[in-house]
Amino acid sequence: MSPVTTLERFLVLRTSDIDEFRVNLAQHLTPHKLTPVGITSAVHTDLSVADLGPVRLIHGYNAGAELQVQLTDRVSYYDVNLALAGTNLLCAGAEEAVLDGRTAAVISPRMLATMRLSDGYSQLHVRIERYALERHLEELLGRDVPGPIQFRACMDLAQPAIASWSRAVRLLVQDLECPGGLAMTGEHDPWSRFLMTGLLLAQPHNYSEQLGQRPHSAPRPAALRRVIDLIEQDPAAALTLDRLAREAGVTPRSLQRHSKEYVGLSPRAYVQSVRLSRAHDDLRQARPGVTVAEVAFRWGFGHVPRFAAAYQERYGVPPSVTLRHHA
Repeated sequence: MSPVTTLERFLVLRTSDIDEFRVNLAQHLTPHKLTPVGITSAVHTDLSVADLGPVRLIHGYNAGAELQVQLTDRVSYYDVNLALAGTNLLCAGAEEAVLDGRTAAVISPRMLATMRLSDGYSQLHVRIERYALERHLEELLGRDVPGPIQFRACMDLAQPAIASWSRAVRLLVQDLECPGGLAMTGEHDPWSRFLMTGLLLAQPHNYSEQLGQRPHSAPRPAALRRVIDLIEQDPAAALTLDRLAREAGVTPRSLQRHSKEYVGLSPRAYVQSVRLSRAHDDLRQARPGVTVAEVAFRWGFGHVPRFAAAYQERYGVPPSVTLRHHA
């Protein structure tokens, strides 16, 4: 029996078979190689999973050996790694950190990582789906996010905001472990939104400066609001810069300036961003038999390879992968 009973009510596996542990863990996290180092006794592993919609808490425990972990696929989600007992030497991108009670780490999409888990290591993963976190950031910024969020990998748990976020995660774990807790009511959205907001505000990333400077009172010009409404209502239409400027009643140059100032994107880039977002939603909700080309053409993309390249740039996977996983 593991001495660490985090998310015990959500236990999905307890085994001494390393391969069984690896296969089951890969169903919830990225595929990887898992190699025991210095076995001193029978290896013991636990795996628990609590699903909160776009956020998933995954707890892993190993005893009897150190484990060497090497991701074989790039991560397609955001993965915060919190050490609850023992240590984890994690290398992600160009950063290296020893995860313990003072340091955590966040792995961003497209990253590869290696880990060395100590004997008796207990780790909580906070997995946040990429589409959900980036949509949430768009809500906070009031505009589309054209590329992935890239967090600084190392998280200093002594920093007040990060420490508060970490305490909130542990409070959620405690609540989940209580049969009558609020998290068990099925109302997961407030928990997920709180954790996503907290992570975006607490941990530095490539949009942190924009979050800090987001306007709270400056309204968008009426001309720009008309353009945004037109794009949102029918993004698949032939929305050239000249047409958008005519609809707004301004010159193309003025529209370009307003769009970059208040939206952060050119009108053309905003149109593509909305189209990609609608295509992403359709691919995730597609009925059997729907093709990538159908979805691309539906949302105004006339060239499927270019659509696929733009989609992968934004979401980290080809559109065919999204379609296959949700069909």
